[in-house]
Amino acid sequence: MDTKLKNRRKLGLFLAAVTILGAAFFMIYNYHTIYRKAVSEAQKTYTTSLSDREYLESFLEFSYVLYNQEISSKTGEAKMSQEEISDAAEVWMEDYEALYPYLDYRIEDGSGAVLGRSTANTGKGLADDSFKEYAFGMVLTYDEHGDPDVKVVKSSEKTTQSIALRKIIDNWSETVEDAAGGELKTPKNRTYIYGMKKNGIEQYLNQWYWFGDEAPNDAWYMMLACMAAVGVAAWILAQSDTLGIGGRKLFQQPFEIVFIVAVTGLGLLDNKLNWIVTRTKGRPGAMDAAIWIAAFAVTYWAASCVSEIQKTGVRKYVTERTLLWRMWKTLRKEAPAAAERVGRDSGRLYRKVKEMAHRLYQTITDIDFTDKSSKAILRIVLVNFIILAVTSIFWFYGIMALIIYSVILYFILKKYFNEIKKNYHRLLEATNEIADGNLDVEIDENLGVFEPFKEEIEKIQTGFKKAVDEEVKSQRMKTELVTNVSHDLKTPLTAIITYVNLLKMEHDPERQKEYIDVLDRKSLRLKALIEDLFEISKASSRSVNLNIIEMDIVNLFKQVKLEMEEKITEANLDFRLDIPEEKVIVALDGQKTYRIFENLIGNAVKYAMPHTRVYVKIAAEEGEAVFRMKNVSATELTFNPEEITERFVRGDSARNTEGSGLGLAIVKSFVEIQKGKFWIETEADLFKAEIRWKLVDKKDDIA
Repeated sequence: MDTKLKNRRKLGLFLAAVTILGAAFFMIYNYHTIYRKAVSEAQKTYTTSLSDREYLESFLEFSYVLYNQEISSKTGEAKMSQEEISDAAEVWMEDYEALYPYLDYRIEDGSGAVLGRSTANTGKGLADDSFKEYAFGMVLTYDEHGDPDVKVVKSSEKTTQSIALRKIIDNWSETVEDAAGGELKTPKNRTYIYGMKKNGIEQYLNQWYWFGDEAPNDAWYMMLACMAAVGVAAWILAQSDTLGIGGRKLFQQPFEIVFIVAVTGLGLLDNKLNWIVTRTKGRPGAMDAAIWIAAFAVTYWAASCVSEIQKTGVRKYVTERTLLWRMWKTLRKEAPAAAERVGRDSGRLYRKVKEMAHRLYQTITDIDFTDKSSKAILRIVLVNFIILAVTSIFWFYGIMALIIYSVILYFILKKYFNEIKKNYHRLLEATNEIADGNLDVEIDENLGVFEPFKEEIEKIQTGFKKAVDEEVKSQRMKTELVTNVSHDLKTPLTAIITYVNLLKMEHDPERQKEYIDVLDRKSLRLKALIEDLFEISKASSRSVNLNIIEMDIVNLFKQVKLEMEEKITEANLDFRLDIPEEKVIVALDGQKTYRIFENLIGNAVKYAMPHTRVYVKIAAEEGEAVFRMKNVSATELTFNPEEITERFVRGDSARNTEGSGLGLAIVKSFVEIQKGKFWIETEADLFKAEIRWKLVDKKDDIA
């Protein structure tokens, strides 16, 4: 028995599926026929629109706008500005602006002289007897009295357009009076020659008419017929107790839900039917199948749900299958208890309303109408009231609600404005204090909508403090720079002057030779100092020319050390090298990099403690070439590591050694212009210097 019941239900589901799929197939099968008819109807609409009165009138309107623009540019006549022309015929100006991009024209006076033409036109096709490049050609003439005459020279609808234009011209004076009120000047002794290409006509008309693929009424009738067939089939199948489909919970939904779903689905189909049946140009796809299966499935479901009326009767269906009836029963049941509660609470409600009214009266009497913020709020409330009153003009009781609403809105805005004003004044006080130089001002209050400004003010304070510190540091270093440059240039220069004077007075050849040797050393010292100054100046201004090549910094350092071996030996220093056997390739300028290593070694020779070791390490670490140098200073390291690389800053503040103070500054500049990083650290008397450059990518070399 159970097996037979299951088989009958399967049969019922099969019949329902066949019904839905059959209707969907029928719609899809007729897509090609519907599309062909849609194209045919669209073509008819396009042809009809070419003789439409509004379309043809736009050419006469166009001439009026052109003429008034023409005379407004002349002197000695009553002039109208562009704004006045627009105000006089607002609708005509809209039509003019819409037609302008697609229309070629030429303007002639009574003698045939050309007064103007469209800027995009070459003028070749706009003649009385030749419109070769155009699908539409018209000649519009106004005589000395301003009476128009029109001739359609070329058009696919020449006859019908000519007849329509004659009717338009017969009543044209009345049309002008209605549209412009006599404010626009009538063209006189003017000929307007118009030409439009086919695609221009289509694009212009598409602004006012739909020439796309329009779904004909056949598609609508087919859809309704299929829905009716599916609905009837669903009704019949639902009544069959043998098939057992109608008794399912899915088909026992409340009437209101069924009605809303069905109406919404039908509305969507009606609104999008054109797009659905014509978007694929008669070639349906999977999406079309899904749309129609879903549409007819909803139709089947709605018909099955409503078919319960036949089984239960109208009265029972209404009481059991409608939400409104259930709500009415619940309301009628709860009404006595609700009335009792209202009566019990009415006294309490009356007292609360009376108290609120008294409080409202007191607040209104305290309003200061001389306050600017109160006036601004009142203006906002009044404008809001007027807008809402206009929208509810046909609702009498809505005016009372608007009055209450406006009062509440006023006090809410008043409180909000006062809070904003208070927070704004606090913010203004803080900014004024900062402007007066108090960079430590704090804002502890909550600023409401201005709260984000608190963080921004703190950033400004930090930035100002940093700028002040930087400026103080800059001024101090400028002073020291001038002092140091003067000292370092004056020392060898003074010695040169002294020995030159001694040389003038000395007659002993041996003494003269000794003085000349001193002069030679001091002049070379002065030359080296000036060259260093030149180098650092060029590096700071980024005007150094680099000759970048791929080079091995290990080999370059060995070469520099070998050439400075004599100075290293004289300084009694022991260089300990930790360098790799393989090459460390970096893209650098060889001359500038040589100078970097030379200055670092020279710095160690001048300032390292004799009979100590200098440690040098070169390695490749994480895609970077790293150079490290460490040595013990002969004197106490009291300088700031961040300032030692500045120009003319030296480790020995007494300036007893023969340095220029530019060595490390040159190192830093040459490293940075070669896209490297250089920094110095000190630990007690231990001096550390480190340089990092990006390694050359070996993959690039292979490529």
